[in-house]
Amino acid sequence: MTNAEVIAASDVGAVLSWARDRGVPITASVADRDYWRNLRSQLLAYDPAEESFRILYPLVMDGGAPPDIAAGAELGVSFRQGHKKIVFVGKVVGRATHLCAGGERVDALIVKAPRQIQRLQRRAYQRTIVPDDRRIIVKLWQAGPPDDGTTTWPLCTGRLANISLGGILLDAPRDQNPRLSVGDCAGVEIRPAPSRPPLIAVVQYRHCIAIGSDRIGLGLQFLGMEHHQSGRASLAEMAAFVKSLRMSDRPGYSN
Repeated sequence: MTNAEVIAASDVGAVLSWARDRGVPITASVADRDYWRNLRSQLLAYDPAEESFRILYPLVMDGGAPPDIAAGAELGVSFRQGHKKIVFVGKVVGRATHLCAGGERVDALIVKAPRQIQRLQRRAYQRTIVPDDRRIIVKLWQAGPPDDGTTTWPLCTGRLANISLGGILLDAPRDQNPRLSVGDCAGVEIRPAPSRPPLIAVVQYRHCIAIGSDRIGLGLQFLGMEHHQSGRASLAEMAAFVKSLRMSDRPGYSN
């Protein structure tokens, strides 16, 4: 069984109706100027005739004022459905005042329903430990990946200690500590093998831990993985990489 399953357009409505009926909490990602923001919200309504849904105007997860999300912005949306995770990108149509069942009026974003969505195995979000004898090189880039047209430079290079679809732990020499602040954005370049192209993604710095007398672990959260961007690893590619690492730990497996 694969970690990622594409749900056809004919079944998208059923998934969104399920989420509407339960008022499920969602996580939304949006580009705010030069940075990605992760936001917490709730699905309020789904209109199959208009092929759109409404979400509570997002509450900020990473501090600061809510971004001004204008019509035309692409919103990465994810929420849980049982033991799986639903992920897709929808385009913002506009804002409206939404009347809740209890009579309360709230500010809402109207988002166009996607043509297709992905359903991910929740185990893809569980940490996979990389064996010490397997060296997967990771390079951390200032401000963002080196291929997005911005001025950037490498901050440090180390090995992949663990990974999930949520993020990675980068094992780096202590003397290469980039001294990032929590919430800072950067780019990562993961080299699965010398002969394979790298997986490139945007990350947000979350924490730093000591993992030895001369080593540190940098906790980095993936941002904007729902969005399809040229030069960046897709969610399906990253899920396949996580699965391959998990499978490689099984006896008798050969890659």
